[in-house]
Parts: sequence; structure tokens; C-alpha cells
Amino acid sequence: MAKEPISQEDDIKREFNFATHSIISQVLRGVLVGIFAGLVVGIFRFLIEKIFHLVQDVYHWSQQSMLWLLALVFLYTFIVLLNTRLVKSEKNIKGSGIPQVEAELKGLMSLSWWSVLWKKFVLGILAISSGLMLGREGPSIQLGAMSGKGVSKFLNLSAAEERALIASGAAAGLAAAFNAPIAGLLFVVEEVYRHFSRFFWVSTLAASLVANFVSLSMFGLTPVLDMPDNIPVMRLEQYWIYLVMGLLLGLSGYIYEKVILNIQLVYQFFGRMFRISEAYYPTLAFALILPIGYFLPHLLGGGNQLILSLTASHYTVGTLLLFFVLRFVWSMLSYGSGLPGGIFLPILALGSLLGGAMGAVCLQLGLISQEQFPIFIILGMSGYFGAISKAPLTAMILVTEMVGDIRNLMPLGLVTLTAYIIMDLLKGAPVYEAMLEKMLPDSIEDQGDTTLIEIPVSEKIAGRQVHELNLPDGVLITMNVHKGKTQTVNGSTRLYLGDTIYLVLKKTEIGKVKEELL
Repeated sequence: MAKEPISQEDDIKREFNFATHSIISQVLRGVLVGIFAGLVVGIFRFLIEKIFHLVQDVYHWSQQSMLWLLALVFLYTFIVLLNTRLVKSEKNIKGSGIPQVEAELKGLMSLSWWSVLWKKFVLGILAISSGLMLGREGPSIQLGAMSGKGVSKFLNLSAAEERALIASGAAAGLAAAFNAPIAGLLFVVEEVYRHFSRFFWVSTLAASLVANFVSLSMFGLTPVLDMPDNIPVMRLEQYWIYLVMGLLLGLSGYIYEKVILNIQLVYQFFGRMFRISEAYYPTLAFALILPIGYFLPHLLGGGNQLILSLTASHYTVGTLLLFFVLRFVWSMLSYGSGLPGGIFLPILALGSLLGGAMGAVCLQLGLISQEQFPIFIILGMSGYFGAISKAPLTAMILVTEMVGDIRNLMPLGLVTLTAYIIMDLLKGAPVYEAMLEKMLPDSIEDQGDTTLIEIPVSEKIAGRQVHELNLPDGVLITMNVHKGKTQTVNGSTRLYLGDTIYLVLKKTEIGKVKEELL
């Protein structure tokens, strides 16, 4: 006998039951998502690393025989043709994937999880391992999110439960990509979801920890960016250096954001000049990466090898700045091509080069010792990423987990906060949110689907009565949790800081309502 379709009213009831009942079920679902996402992203990461090392070897071999360059041309041609075919059938596999995940959680988009999963997986491996300066973390987050959505479809969950597992999968994807489970949770809270909610954080933390366990089982316990042990702590009288460093990183981050958000203009210009359609933009990126690979193969890829080399190579200030300029320009060209690949790791690589250059200057001026130099690489990564993403907590914890050393949290906090303040004063937007705004059409089609969301009462609305809230038409506050007790809401109900409210609304209104209330 066929199942009767679930009405929206029944779906809302299921969502409210999910919001108010067993925490164990949320943990178990998070564990399931963590296993699935951990395996998907772990295999994704493994294949990228293996193929990328082979591509680097081919560039080295090409210095003895130019025939190897011809082999790379054939590989790049195949990737361009495959990209054209797959993107035509699934446009949401382009680029990082993080803006698409944000759009899904805001109710502005609904992705076909299986189509995105396998196409992003295949094309992402080829694009990221090809030598282009793309990162694996954005695609890993999208792959994790689609893994979570797939689990929710398999379990036939409600819309709110599905969003919880999408968020859990996104965090699990980052955890598996970088062995950074706490940063995975913080990234979802700080960048994607924007507030703590029991809807999300319990299953998200469980998924992150499990996915990280899967990743550690595959790649070992060594941190992704294992830095030298026993880096000497800077003296208090040297802390002014951190403020100057944060200032410069904030300014540099602002420039990065302006360029990355407008890189498509460069491709459109060359597209008109050479009569190349958007589907073939990757041709330009591959053509320009060939000389970099031939002369400087260690600069290729996301940048983790380069970051690890900075502590032992003793590069001059000029060399570090040259590497920064080359990676800045070519990472822009790589991302602007539209191929699946992220900016997360390339940002960290650029930050490490800037931090290394600042450290080298301080070393030449006698302000620091050689043993203190590695901390500048760490601080550069955190400050630069914290400014561009406007997610300082994520930046600090991510870098701490990646280098495996918690002793530098005070300097990390000082540099990252300073860079964040500078970015905010310059009116810089969170880069992924700005990408989402550019990606979405001017108007979103309203499908009429309603859902339930949970929002903590913030200082913005605390002390006000429900009828005083400026909510869009059709939004209904159904329940309020005050001092652990659930109560029905009416227009005269007063909201207090620390309460939690449940709202029924259209999916397309999620982002607008959160902006109004938080």
C-alpha cells in the first residue's frame, strides 16, 4: 500500500517534536552523517593528494622531456571538456560550494544531493589535483553537506531535520578535510548558520568528531600543518608587533576580497576578446598555470606543501613577496575559472607568505630571533583568513587544530581580532556571504513551503512583546522556552534574553527573519 503524502501541518508537528525531544536521536544521526561524510571526503582528499603528487612529478619530468608537458595539455583538455559537460547538467558544482550550502540552509536553494555529490566528487578531484591553486575544503564542505542531505532523504526526515543534517555534514566535511573537528562546528555556527541552536550544534559536533576519526584513521594523527615544536613565546614588550601585523593582514584581506568578488570581470573581458564562452574559461587558467608548474612546481596546488616549507627554507623577504604575488594572481585565476575548488587553503597559504614576509622583516631588524620566526607563519594564516571570512573564532581554532599547538592562542587572538576590526572598519563583508549575494538571482521563486526554525532571543529583541516584532507577513511564533519551560505564545508574550522561540515561516524567509531577530 502506498504511503499517504505528509501534509505541511504534519511536517511542522514532526519538526517541533524533533526540536523538543531526544538529544540521543540527534547524536545518532550526527554519527551516521559523520561516517558517510568522513568516508566521502576522506577518499576525496586521498585521491587529490595522490594525483597532485603525480602531476608535480610530471612537471619535474618535463624539464628533461617536453613530451610530458604535452601529456599535461591532454589532461587539461580532458578536464575542460568534462567540466563543460557536467556543469551543463549541474551548475551548482561550480566553485567552492560553500555559498550553495549557505543558500540551502537559508531556504533559498534546494540542491539535488546525489547529482551534486558525484559530479563534484569526480570533477573536484581532477580540478584540484591538476595543479591549479584551488583548495579542497570548500568542495569538502559541500560534499559533506550533500552527504548529510542524502542521509536525511534516506531516513525520510522533516525539513528542519534535513537542515540540521546538512549543517552537520558541512562541519564533518571541513573536519575530514583538515582534521579540525571543533573548527568544523565553529565554521557552521559562525559563517553558515550564525547562531547556536540545539537543532544543529549537537548533531553537528557529533558528525565533526566522527568524520575526524575516520580521517585520522586514513591519514594518521600528524596535524595537517605540523609546525616545529617548542617555538619560543614572544615577550610582552614585543606584542606591539602583533598589532602592526593584524593591521597589515586586515588591509591585505580587504584587497583580496575586492579582487576575488570581481575576478569574473577579467574572464568576461578575455572571453569577449578571444570569443570564448563561459564554459571554456578553465582553458585560460590551465594555459597560465603551465609556466608556473614548469619553473616553480612547488607553488602549485592548494598550498599546504608551501606552508610546511616556509619554516625551514629561510626565504628572503623579496622571495616571499614574489611568491605571494604569484599565488595571489594565479589563485584568483584558478577560482575565477569556475572549476570546482575552494579558496580556504589558498587563503591560508597567502596568509602564511604574508606572515613569513613580516617575520623576515622583523628578523632582519633584530626584533625577533630565528626560533620565533615560525609563529609569524601561524599568525599570518589566522589573521588573513579571519579578516576575509569575518569568522575570527573559526580562524583561530582552525589554525590551532591544523598546526597541533594551543600555546599561541593569545597571539592568535590579538592578530586575528585586529585584522577583523580593520576589515570591519573598511566595510568588508564575509567573503562567502558576498559570493552568495552575487550568485543568487534578484528574486527568489517562492514555492510556498513552510518550515519550523529555532532562534535564541537576542539582545536585539529581548524585553519586547511579540506584537512589537517587525516580522514579514505569514511568520508565526508558536512556542517560547522560558527558564526551561515551554509555553504557548500570544501577542502580549514578553521575550527575555536566553529564551528560545520557535517560528513557522516560509523557507525563503529564513535568512530575512534571522537577520531581523538576531
